[in-house]
Amino acid sequence: MTVSESVRGNRLSIRVRLTLLYGGMVFASGVVLLLMVYLLMRFIPNYDIREAQLAVAPAIPANPTDQRPTPIPTIASKDDVLAVLLQLSGLALLGLALIAFLLGWIIAGRILAPVHRITSAARTVAGHTLHERIQLDGPKDEFTELADTIDTMLDRLHTSFQAQQRFAANASHELRTPLATTRTMLQVALARPQDHDLATLAPKLLATNERSITTVESLLTLSRADHGVAEPMLVDIASVAAHAVDQVRAEAESRRIGLATDLRPATVDGDGDLVHHLLLNLLHNAVRHNHPGGAARLSTTSWNGAAVITVTNTGEPVSAAEAARLFEPFHRGAARTRGAGHGLGLTLVRTIAHSHHGTATAMPNAGGGLTTTVVLPLRQAEHPRMR
Repeated sequence: MTVSESVRGNRLSIRVRLTLLYGGMVFASGVVLLLMVYLLMRFIPNYDIREAQLAVAPAIPANPTDQRPTPIPTIASKDDVLAVLLQLSGLALLGLALIAFLLGWIIAGRILAPVHRITSAARTVAGHTLHERIQLDGPKDEFTELADTIDTMLDRLHTSFQAQQRFAANASHELRTPLATTRTMLQVALARPQDHDLATLAPKLLATNERSITTVESLLTLSRADHGVAEPMLVDIASVAAHAVDQVRAEAESRRIGLATDLRPATVDGDGDLVHHLLLNLLHNAVRHNHPGGAARLSTTSWNGAAVITVTNTGEPVSAAEAARLFEPFHRGAARTRGAGHGLGLTLVRTIAHSHHGTATAMPNAGGGLTTTVVLPLRQAEHPRMR
């Protein structure tokens, strides 16, 4: 047990502290009231008591053998008045304090009942499952807002854990497939070496190995983007886009895809390498998921305080729901499974956009294909370096 846990264990519970606070405030208020009444009664009135106004005979004893009188105070002077006032007020204050502490205990229990329910649900979630929810009913107050906030947080955690599990399973599958293919080809070649030529086998193994390397590099880039931008620098979107277009142009020509650009100045604070990956993945997506003789267009501009990157390409028709799912890891879609890629391109695009406090969306075109738009906030201040 740590020191903080030991100190925490020795502290009073919230209910006890609320009871002491409520009862203590009532008691302190009674003491102040008693002192004020006593001082007012002592110094303000003019007392003119010449003889006892109240004399009480000894009470009749209940038992004839008991001759002791019942002590009833007799007021004969100013000091008697003040003394009796102080005594009776003290007894009333004591009774009031006991009632206050009792009511404070009951009220504190009723107030903290939602907290116990929240704690119980949180303990269940921590120990067993993320499916449990608080679902606190009642009027809209601080406790229901807290419960609703925790329920929302649990929903997001549940969704995040499910996505993480799917991602791990898909990543394992994507890495296992080329490795299994490589092992099979090597086993067949070893079993019948006379039937296999190294010049034929080597390119196949190299292509399979390249697929594994590409998947691993994409996963590493995705992990890096998830951690955000550590040291932002000025990034010229148009310049990075031009470099990415040069890298993709040969592939576009081999697929007979017309590649057009409209690169207008736009500068953001961010990581130049990640922005380059973002643009390269957008272009690869537009070229590889297209049909021969199709077209792709990349444009960059600044509008309304943001840098806007738009990539439009022709291709197979895609529904709006399917376009939204394309950002999920390893999701290719029914019309895109025939194309190249490993299903991480648009996932990387959205992750990198989010790491730069931006957004990435995709909308289907009327004649087929997609229009993918990335919006990044423009630079906020001058920096000494630019990439």
